[in-house]
Amino acid sequence: MENEWKQNAEIEKRRRRTSRRITLIILSVLLTIFLVTSAVIYVFLKNALEPVDETATKSVKVEIPLGAGTSSIASLLKEKDLIANETIFRYYVRYKNESSFQAGTYTLSQAMSPDEIINELKTGTVMKAADVKITLPEGITMDRQIALIAKATNFKEETVRKELTDATFIDSMIEKYPMLTDEVKKNGVLYALEGYLFPATYEFDKGKSIDQIVETMLDETEKVYDENADAIQKSGMTFHEVLSLGSMVEREAATADDRREIAGVFKNRLDDGMKLQSDPTVWYGTGENTALTTLKDLENNSKYNTYKYEGIPIGPISTVSKDSVLAVLNPNKTKYVYFFARPPSDKHPRGQILYEETYEEHQRNVVKYKPEWVEYEASKEQ
Repeated sequence: MENEWKQNAEIEKRRRRTSRRITLIILSVLLTIFLVTSAVIYVFLKNALEPVDETATKSVKVEIPLGAGTSSIASLLKEKDLIANETIFRYYVRYKNESSFQAGTYTLSQAMSPDEIINELKTGTVMKAADVKITLPEGITMDRQIALIAKATNFKEETVRKELTDATFIDSMIEKYPMLTDEVKKNGVLYALEGYLFPATYEFDKGKSIDQIVETMLDETEKVYDENADAIQKSGMTFHEVLSLGSMVEREAATADDRREIAGVFKNRLDDGMKLQSDPTVWYGTGENTALTTLKDLENNSKYNTYKYEGIPIGPISTVSKDSVLAVLNPNKTKYVYFFARPPSDKHPRGQILYEETYEEHQRNVVKYKPEWVEYEASKEQ
């Protein structure tokens, strides 16, 4: 009996020792999980409450509307990529008991911490509304650009046009901007800077000269040039040719998806030794603002006329978006060689592009759908 009692006591002792070890292991695992989780949460929160990019130098404009709550403001800031996490920002604002945010237009930066952004929004240090606002849409000609600049600035159109065609000014711009070359001064080019004024909305203070306004627009196109310098070199085209082809894509495309497909069609034509035969180049040369191209129009001697002259036209025919530049540099590998644009309609508000492989198929579209353009042009006159 005594031996049996000793054996049971030893078994119980070992059981308790094992139990303590298991308990210690479980506690160690739980402690490790707690410490790791705490570390992860700490790092996550720390990153969420730091600047998105401490090296950022570019300013970001943010509009805070009247009555905007913390959730709306956090969403706006996240949309502009000024904060890392909108949920954390929202709870952080609550934790700090901040609520006195002022409506207005603010100039912020990704280099600012959430605390700095909160203080900026509290102080109401708003950016003064610009005195001059100019919007250059995509695909408009220089004549229209001049009119928009003149209207916004109160300069006379002839004053703007004179400056934009002044030989001394053009030479100074060529010297300043690597993207500009003597190609813009070729005999037959209507406007040296056509295609080089970037389509966007610009805001200026009063007193800006025409030169300063134009240089700001050129700066934006120079950025596109710099960003795509390698691709431009690989394309075998000069930037002037890229913009010229891009302006044709801009004028022909009905939707964003059409840009690369049309660029692919133009590439096929160039590779096959065909003329580009783009109607907008004809209209640019004649100065006509119509979609109905006549046989007489096709015979005009303008160097822009791609029905008469082979290859890429002598220069751009409109403002060119970044998307159209990228479409020219990265065209679709398409089987199509022809396309026909149908006018805007209830079903296709921006028009519709019909692509074909053969001239016969293309001509069937021309015969079938060209009357739509006659009706469309007539409706615009009513």
